[in-house]
Amino acid sequence: MTKLYADEALYALLCKYVLGEADIAERQWVDDWLKSDTSHPVLLSALEKLLVEQPRLAVTAADTERAWQSLSAGMGGRVVAVSRWRRWWMAAAVLLIAGATGLWLAARNGRTQRFTGPLVAQLKDGTTVQLEDKARLLVLAGFGISQREVSLEGKALFDVTPDADHPFIIKLGERTIKVLGTRFMVDAAPGKNGALRIHVDTGQIMVMGKGRQDSVVLSAGMLLEQQNEQVPFRIASHVADAAGRELVFTDTPLSEVLQTLEVIYHIHVTADEALLQLPVTASFTGETAENVLASIAFMTNADMEKKDTTVILKKHEE
Repeated sequence: MTKLYADEALYALLCKYVLGEADIAERQWVDDWLKSDTSHPVLLSALEKLLVEQPRLAVTAADTERAWQSLSAGMGGRVVAVSRWRRWWMAAAVLLIAGATGLWLAARNGRTQRFTGPLVAQLKDGTTVQLEDKARLLVLAGFGISQREVSLEGKALFDVTPDADHPFIIKLGERTIKVLGTRFMVDAAPGKNGALRIHVDTGQIMVMGKGRQDSVVLSAGMLLEQQNEQVPFRIASHVADAAGRELVFTDTPLSEVLQTLEVIYHIHVTADEALLQLPVTASFTGETAENVLASIAFMTNADMEKKDTTVILKKHEE
C-alpha cells in the first residue's frame, strides 16, 4: 500500500478495526499494514487488549437510555448527543494509544537488539543480514535514528541499504568496517585474537584495524584475511566467490595472481623477476592449489619446484 495515514488517523482506523466498525476497504488496508512490518501486529494486539479485553457488564438498551437521561439531567438539562460523545471517546482513545505507542516505540528504539543465527535479520533501515549458525549480531540502541552501528561475532552476509549521511558501521572487537552501501561477507572469530575474513561482492567498504592505524579500502572481488589483530591484513583480488574458490583473472600480472593464491590457499609462492609482470587470463572454480599452479606454470612457460613450504616458479630454460 502506498497510502499514508497521519498518526491520529491511523490510530482511529485501528480502533474501528478492533471494534468491528471498519468497512471492507479499511479492513483491507489494515490487513496490508499488518503484513508490512513485524512490529505492527504487536501494536494491534496491545490496542485490542486495551479496548476489548477489559471486563464487561451486561447492559441493556433501557439501561443505556436511563444512564444518558441521568447524565443529561445532571448537566442542567442539556442533551448530549451520543455521536458527539462517541467522537470524544474516540479522540481520548487516539490520544491514549498514541501516547502508549510513543512510549513503546521509544523503548523499542532505545534498546539493543540481539540476533543469533542461523537466521536473516531485517534491520530498520532495510539492511538484511544473513547470519550463519551461532553468529551473533548486536544492533546498538538508536540504530536508524542517529547512527547505524552494529557489532558482529561469527559469519554473516550483509546487504546494506545505501545512506551517505549515516554510514553503516560494523564493530569487530577493536576492528571496524565502514560501509556506504554494498553486499559483502564477514567472518569474524570472537575475541581480540580472532581471525577475520571479508569478501566484497559489490560496492566498497573500508576496514580499519586496531587503533585505525591500519586501514584498507576493499572493492568488488577483493578478499581480506587477518589471522589475529596483531598481524597485518592480507589482501586478494579477482575473487568471484570466496567459499567456492572461484577466481577470475583477465590479463592480470602474475604478481597479483600469486598474491591471491597465497591468501586463498594459504601457501607461499615465489617467482623469477622475469615472470612477475607476465599477464594471466584464466578462470578457476574449486580447484586445488596444485592444479591452479600447474596451469599457471604452463601458461607462463615456467618450471615449478617445491622447497619446504614454498612453491617456486622459474623461467623455463630451453
